[in-house]
Amino acid sequence: MKKLIYFEEYENELSHRLRERNDVKTLFIRTTKNLKFFSKEYLETYKDSYVFDYKGNFDEEIEKFKKWLEEHNFKPDYFLNDSEFYMEYANKVARALKLDALTEEQVSWVRDKAEMKKRFNEIGLKTVDFKVIKSKQDICDFMDKHKGEPIILKPRSQMNSKDVYKIDKREDLDYIELDYSSGKYMVESYCPYQEWSIESLVQDGKVIDSYVTYIPNRTLWAAMDNKLNCHMTVPKIPDYFKFVPKEFIQTIVDGMNLKDGTMTIEVFIDNDGNVMPSELGWRLPGCQATKNHSISYGFDMVDTLIDIAIHKKVSLTYRNPIICVGDLYLPNKEGLITEVTSIEDLLCMDGVIDGIMFVKPGDVREKRRVGNDASGWVQVIGENEQITLSKMQNVFDNFKIQTKKDKRRERTCKEKK
Repeated sequence: MKKLIYFEEYENELSHRLRERNDVKTLFIRTTKNLKFFSKEYLETYKDSYVFDYKGNFDEEIEKFKKWLEEHNFKPDYFLNDSEFYMEYANKVARALKLDALTEEQVSWVRDKAEMKKRFNEIGLKTVDFKVIKSKQDICDFMDKHKGEPIILKPRSQMNSKDVYKIDKREDLDYIELDYSSGKYMVESYCPYQEWSIESLVQDGKVIDSYVTYIPNRTLWAAMDNKLNCHMTVPKIPDYFKFVPKEFIQTIVDGMNLKDGTMTIEVFIDNDGNVMPSELGWRLPGCQATKNHSISYGFDMVDTLIDIAIHKKVSLTYRNPIICVGDLYLPNKEGLITEVTSIEDLLCMDGVIDGIMFVKPGDVREKRRVGNDASGWVQVIGENEQITLSKMQNVFDNFKIQTKKDKRRERTCKEKK
């Protein structure tokens, strides 16, 4: 039986699916840095793993791992990483084992947003204007260059829209506390066009297929303002698109010499149908997009990624008709939850087929400045994106969440002061 090493960031669908497969034996790799993301029960149940000392000497850790592999008679044939967090470390381990993996340069292209945009431009894909910054003055200079327009300040390698800010005027910087001197931040000009997402499967350097996701409102701002925060698979490519998604992704795959895996990329599309790349991830998409595409098209995207990882030839058959499936993230509020719509009531609403609530009455919640700040999510199904969006709006309009100030927390804060 073929053997695979998989870098597991946290318990997820891919973890469970790998354990269900009978055509590959998987060794789960974790590190001391991310063990806290697993429940005690999960770690006790699934001990089929090896743990790296993340802060240890890398060469020494590799030698210990090679010795462990030899002692356990585990010679890996394949390598799989689906984690942004692990991207650099995991591929470095895989290269040390002489397995197919990304080079250091490729890791920078798919992880570092500045290097990514630079590579887009090098392969002929225009992006927004951008600049790596090392001081507040660098930001001001960039604002002068784009006078009268907002700009975006963001980390080069963060995830989930963390520490992303839209800057309209210089005074906005007074409320942001970041270490610009680290060189870990960048600025870019604001793009006013509609944001979309494209997810793709890649095998042996060829794009098997691409799936388009419609994003009505930009995720971070929708989450912060408690507006409609949703994504949905588009069953038919809009007629006004002046590009073929699969061919567009193939240009990126060729330009970055990517071989086997999945890609998710945010793009901007103007009213004339022209596309501009924003940021990509060499992994399955976040939120519930993997589930959305799988249900929409009638195939299993997670199992397909495993097939790609073990070099099993992929052949896809879709349902007919292809439908629209989307996820709606429900508003979150600060304070003590006094009332919130139950998952049972949500599942009775038109089009809702699945969902999870993260909160219940009596919980104390805080607003987080991230794209998935929510009290829960539901998955909604419809014939097309217009119908699905209408159903999502109905769920959103009828969803209730009430809070009041948490006096216990206020007392604790006063005591700390």
